[in-house]
Amino acid sequence: MLSGISKLDLKRINRMQVLRTVWEAGPISRVDLSQMLQITRASITQITNAMIDEGLLTEIGEAPYMSEKDSKLPKGRRKILLDINANYKFVLGAVIGEQEITVGLCTMHMEILDKISMPCTDHTSRKEIQQFIISGAERMMSNSCLTRENVLGLGVGVMPVMIGRMRVYYKDGTLDFGDLARALSVPQMPPVFCGNAVWLLSLANADLQREGMTGQNQVYLHLGSHIHISVLRPDKAENDYLTYSYLTERMIVRPGGRQQDGYPAGSVRAQLSAQAMQARVAEVYSKERTPYLYSATDGYIEHVTLEKMYEAVQAGDVRCESVVRGIMQDWSVLLHNLVCCFQSQRVVLHRFGLSERGLQQFRTYVRECVGEDIADRIVCSCVEDKTDFLAGCSLVLMKNFYLCGGIPETETPKNPRSRR
Repeated sequence: MLSGISKLDLKRINRMQVLRTVWEAGPISRVDLSQMLQITRASITQITNAMIDEGLLTEIGEAPYMSEKDSKLPKGRRKILLDINANYKFVLGAVIGEQEITVGLCTMHMEILDKISMPCTDHTSRKEIQQFIISGAERMMSNSCLTRENVLGLGVGVMPVMIGRMRVYYKDGTLDFGDLARALSVPQMPPVFCGNAVWLLSLANADLQREGMTGQNQVYLHLGSHIHISVLRPDKAENDYLTYSYLTERMIVRPGGRQQDGYPAGSVRAQLSAQAMQARVAEVYSKERTPYLYSATDGYIEHVTLEKMYEAVQAGDVRCESVVRGIMQDWSVLLHNLVCCFQSQRVVLHRFGLSERGLQQFRTYVRECVGEDIADRIVCSCVEDKTDFLAGCSLVLMKNFYLCGGIPETETPKNPRSRR
């Protein structure tokens, strides 16, 4: 027998729509909320007033006049803007990366309050990683005088190369993070949520952009020992990056190019992973042939980055120029293919190590190879270096705030999995 939607479910759906719209649109009035969500003004007023009373939303003042006509309206007609209450609760996040573990604490607006990090090597054990996350989270809560009730949750993102080490396995076709979540759940700590770090990094980047990114398809490109991508749709419900990563690394960007076991010749993995790019530079790298690059990297090929390659070309290392141009031709082909495949309005680069000047040089090479249209879509992630933990914070905000209409879980979900 079919049953209708419950009053609690309807309440959560309405509140979820309000919260997400307020966050993505920025401070917004009740009138504009009503128009955007197609909900009556009376209902919006009732919903938002209840959320203000609970501390989820806050009134931040009157909307500015947008035109001379607006300035002549009676004062009572001015719109009052609503926003998410940044201090309603606080959020803990962590990311288990291939080279570093980051843990941090932030507000509901993802403003960083505290952070720590720990290097991760091949010898760092699963238990050491778990203990670092737990102790770091406990210390941050203690330093900020926070209790379990003040914290919305602890979100943990796991990079694909660390999934095996953290004993995350496939179950019924999806990754099962249950064991990891239970290992990180200790008394006096908030509920724990776990997910795939690449997708969560793309989610965090979109959340930090807040205004101006709504409605855009984005490809989030992570550079490391592997090249991973996440495709973020406007509804932020996509999580197929594992499949896309596997296919992306097998794409051919240079027919008949370099070989790597298990991959086609000239594949993305063989041509453009961090190690592959360093191997290409190594063929000309020496104190005599590339003096600037050799000095800038202290003689260590492992220190070579795209940014340092660009600097070397500018400084007159002639041997670097042809290598850099070849690498950028391959990147241009890949980016063009990704934009066409996923109809993406934006390509976000993560862990490319580019300054603003380096990004402009990256765009210049892409512009020369595949045109202005692709080059103008390229941006750097605003989640970089030791702020990767914000990926975990985004997971908590999504699952334990927005998707539940501000009615959060109080216990760790029994079987949290990555979404597809």
